[in-house]
Amino acid sequence: MAIWDDVIPKEERELYERGGWGGTVGFGRRPALLVVDMYAAFVDPKYPFASPAAPATVRAIQPLLAAARGAGCPVFFSRARARSIPAERGRWKTAASRRPVMADAAAYEIVPELRPLEHESVVVKSAPSAFFGTDLVSYLVFHNVDTVIVTGTVTSGCVRDTVLDAFNYNYRVIVPVEGVCDRGMTSHKVALFDIHMKYGDVVPMAEVLAYLKTVHHGEQELVAGARPS
Repeated sequence: MAIWDDVIPKEERELYERGGWGGTVGFGRRPALLVVDMYAAFVDPKYPFASPAAPATVRAIQPLLAAARGAGCPVFFSRARARSIPAERGRWKTAASRRPVMADAAAYEIVPELRPLEHESVVVKSAPSAFFGTDLVSYLVFHNVDTVIVTGTVTSGCVRDTVLDAFNYNYRVIVPVEGVCDRGMTSHKVALFDIHMKYGDVVPMAEVLAYLKTVHHGEQELVAGARPS
């Protein structure tokens, strides 16, 4: 049973199946791990943007981060920063970004459990996608990446938009289901269904960890698109 089966009606799922949607993108040869917006404002409940499931997502990402580093895969992080100029802040439909607590630089620090290493890039973004207005795609090109493993928060917003842009750049997109979260389970599940039907593979974390065991310094021993057994 897929995580979205209790919110996406059976007749709608069958409609996608009849249309040939879904299927498998598969893993490539040179993966990168992307950790989207796992900073204090989205994890710590004292901030207005925090997701209730974020602490569990931190714990889920930790072994994945260790596995990616152990395999020599490039790892990238995204975060925001405090913005006081309206044009820079954008037209977000929330007043919470203007609360005093969101002016604190500490709100935008990656959580300690997932702290980037000195050689790992952190892109600072102002829009949902980690690609928009950043140098992320050039970093992926530098490392000859063909597969982007996307984790973080929130599933229906910054994660989905990052997945969509990765798809637009013709990367293989993998989303470990335990490695992403949202403020509400309905939007979380609908977004995962949408991603899996059209843009990438939503798979169990165990499958991604098994795949990374076949990777050495970004080179996979299996043929492109193969799944680990």
